[in-house]
Amino acid sequence: MMNKAEFIENLIVQEFPQCQEYILNLPIIQYLYKKTRSVTRGSKARGSFGNLYAIYVLVEDYINNGFADTEDYDNYDGMQFTEAFKRQRDLPFGEKLQNHALNHRCNEEFKKYYPDLSSQLPIIRNSDTNRYWFNTYHLLAGCDGQQVNIAHFIIQIIDRYVELKQANFEAFFGTLENLAAQQDWQKLEDFIRSQLNPDVDARIFEIVSYCILRQVYEQEKVFFGSSIDQVTETHLRLFRTGRTNSNDGGIDFIMRPIGRIFQVTEVVDFKKYFLDIDKTNKYPITFVVKVRHTPNEVFEQIVKQAKRQYLDTKVRETYLNAFEEIITLPTLTTYLHAVIQSKHTPQLIADIIRQCKIEYNIPF
Repeated sequence: MMNKAEFIENLIVQEFPQCQEYILNLPIIQYLYKKTRSVTRGSKARGSFGNLYAIYVLVEDYINNGFADTEDYDNYDGMQFTEAFKRQRDLPFGEKLQNHALNHRCNEEFKKYYPDLSSQLPIIRNSDTNRYWFNTYHLLAGCDGQQVNIAHFIIQIIDRYVELKQANFEAFFGTLENLAAQQDWQKLEDFIRSQLNPDVDARIFEIVSYCILRQVYEQEKVFFGSSIDQVTETHLRLFRTGRTNSNDGGIDFIMRPIGRIFQVTEVVDFKKYFLDIDKTNKYPITFVVKVRHTPNEVFEQIVKQAKRQYLDTKVRETYLNAFEEIITLPTLTTYLHAVIQSKHTPQLIADIIRQCKIEYNIPF
């Protein structure tokens, strides 16, 4: 398995053999290194395409306008927001990206990692004209006694990362389709079970967990009616609200007809959970967490973290009471077994394939 930094290091060896360590330790390269950790199945990081593509489109614009070979960038009017936004969405995995990375998210995260460079943030924006530039401070570097421009190299890193992410998905999707075509249900069950682990790609985990939960809840019934004599029986139905990169406001799945909401996450960090609860105005949330701990163990960790942060018991309890349920990998494994036992494996596989096609914009 490729080390999470190996592909960047390999590119540096090819492009800058005389100054490998220097190039690798440049802040912008280190930032790209942090944002491309999810290239391996061993990483818990999401794809981070929003921030990566904010950098990509502006550096690409810099190159396309010839500024990598001239010194006229200071006189450039800047890239229009509409052009930058459209270009982001034209890139692989970018169909549902929002404007947050361009406007503030990328810079804020960079500043968190490199507070000493808060005056040299990567993205320069004129909010009056809605024009954008990439900060050339991060494009010019010394190498072997000469100044080099690393704009093309930044593009190369992000392009290679996207290729590797696509390969990860294609391997998963290809195996799934082949086993489905063979109707080898036992191998399919084993393959789906193998996706219920902390190392699986974030998008694949969200799809698999959704499809398992959807099959489980569809077996449950509730009764609704405006009066006793008008009560009707209906099955619970779970819907996915968007794709992994969409700005869903803290809602990944939603259940009809009872309005239960679900958020998928990969960390046991109470700040992240509480932020999601704030987004939904303290509405109860079911959290689906990609960890091997039991739900009780996760909640105990959250309570301990919250007690250290919030001394006010009433405030703390308001947040903690918004945890409707916690679902972890052991829960999903149990649910998967129930789906298999109920002979719904074909429906589960068909649903996963359909959700993969939606997520990765593959025609039906």
